[in-house]
Amino acid sequence: MWETWIIELLKGIGLLFLNPVLYIGLLVTYMLGSKRVKQERKLFHIRVEDPMIEMKEYIVPSLLTGIVLSIITGLLGLNVPFEFVLLTGFLSLIFSIFLFVRLLTPVYTVGLSLLIIFGLSLYGFEGILDEGFFAFDEVFYPSIAVLLGLLLIAEGWLIRRRGALHASPLYEKGKRGMIVGAQKSKRIWLVPVLLFIPNGILDVPGDLWPVFALGDTEWAPIVVPFFIGFSAKARSTLLANVVQPLGMRIAAIGFVVLAIATAGYWMPYLSLAAVAIAIVGRAIVFYVYKSREETRPSFFTSSQNGLMILGVLPESPAERMGLRPGELLTKVNGRIVHSRAELYEALQSNRAHCKLEIFDINDQIRLVQNALYEGDHHELGILAVESRKLLPMEGVQ
Repeated sequence: MWETWIIELLKGIGLLFLNPVLYIGLLVTYMLGSKRVKQERKLFHIRVEDPMIEMKEYIVPSLLTGIVLSIITGLLGLNVPFEFVLLTGFLSLIFSIFLFVRLLTPVYTVGLSLLIIFGLSLYGFEGILDEGFFAFDEVFYPSIAVLLGLLLIAEGWLIRRRGALHASPLYEKGKRGMIVGAQKSKRIWLVPVLLFIPNGILDVPGDLWPVFALGDTEWAPIVVPFFIGFSAKARSTLLANVVQPLGMRIAAIGFVVLAIATAGYWMPYLSLAAVAIAIVGRAIVFYVYKSREETRPSFFTSSQNGLMILGVLPESPAERMGLRPGELLTKVNGRIVHSRAELYEALQSNRAHCKLEIFDINDQIRLVQNALYEGDHHELGILAVESRKLLPMEGVQ
């Protein structure tokens, strides 16, 4: 018995590596990293973050999230038709090929798949696919809606915990053509989830999974990859201040969807209501976020009191001293600085050591100092916002 389960589970995991979605995602993350580095070099003449950051995010936190979800879906015995797996994969590939990162979310891949299934059944296409979706009709709807709720919770958690990590700084044109700073994050997480599809060899008794299994139907486990795409830009505040509430609200929508979807096992068409709530709720959350960003004043602007830090290069003196984006650099070696030129001149007064006066994001002053070594960045590795106009060659793509 257990040997059969282990063999079938290994087969299901193996199917993950045969899924083209996995490799398309790798290609897309490589393209996102390359595009980001190209933009950073254009704006700052240096790449800020490792070009493999997107790839690392695609693999490590995604797999950990997938393991947790797979344990939950495995215990629940969550079952879906194989045609649903194909449909979600097709939508993921379409959105990926055209780099529609914002659309690579379970709301659209999983939610739209369920609505497409319902639409086909509603308009009488059962005869075309009588051995597929419609052999079980609405019986699968609650399982798909539960899956959507779980993936939304995972999406909210990933955005909240990982969305602002390694954010890319950039320049934009503000009022009167003067530059303002912003932080941007665009990435894809691939979350593999264990599901069960019919027509396997595992005989699951109805009393083992009394709600989620369909009587004594035979099942096959399969690990299905799901994309979670995230794209956000913060100009009115730090990106970390954006992703925290954004992630929490998306996770809250996921819990609501999960509750309604669970009730759908007794009233299947509640599953459609759960999907509608997910789509509308997530759209409202992102609309509110974008509206606030467009109406609020810019945070990363030039200041008469010093240099606003927009970014910090990894492994630089600025990183060693704990400088962070959003802080205001006012003095360097006792000299007041308002521009990169003044910063450079102040650093030249003592090439072996520097003392800085910083106002943090809470307007609390702190003094930091550090030794300088040969090969250190000539401006400490600080990317700052200063008062000047954005040049045409610096336009953000």
